Amino acid sequence: MTLPLAACDSAAMTDLRRNIGLDAAEAEPQVPEGPRPPAVSPLVQPIETGGAAPKPVPTVEPVTYRNTAFTARGNEPFWSVDIAGNTATYRTPENQDGRQIQVNRLTFDSGVEYIGVLNGQPFVVNLRAARCRDSMSGKRFPLTARLTVSGQTTAGCGAPAEPAPAPAPAPAATLETPATPAG
Repeated sequence: MTLPLAACDSAAMTDLRRNIGLDAAEAEPQVPEGPRPPAVSPLVQPIETGGAAPKPVPTVEPVTYRNTAFTARGNEPFWSVDIAGNTATYRTPENQDGRQIQVNRLTFDSGVEYIGVLNGQPFVVNLRAARCRDSMSGKRFPLTARLTVSGQTTAGCGAPAEPAPAPAPAPAATLETPATPAG
């Protein structure tokens, strides 16, 4: 009796052992499931990590978020910046009239930052909601300021700018009626 396998050549047998020529799809390696990305930005809704009951997390600081006008100043070297809208006026002892700089406003959870360009270099005023005390006068301010000009960063204090006083209302104009001659 002859064995049917004896008729197969050795090359064909080697191919069968390696699964060459078979049309069966190879199984994909199973990738373990990792954490899914959040459905919304963590800036919009804080990520809950479980454990204790969730507590609200502030995402903006109300004083800096609601105001668009600020004043900041620092000592040694002396400087001041007044911000109104998208314009910052930067003053130093050498330039007491000040230089106006167009700035962009960025808000973050602890404050606000105004970024512009002065002489081709970044001009940045960072205001954080942390109490500050002026190193020379001892005056207290509600904001801590940090000014970066031409790569040099100096510290100072800041506050929301006082709103300009409203002009006094003009007296109401009265219409005088001409007197009619008696007659």
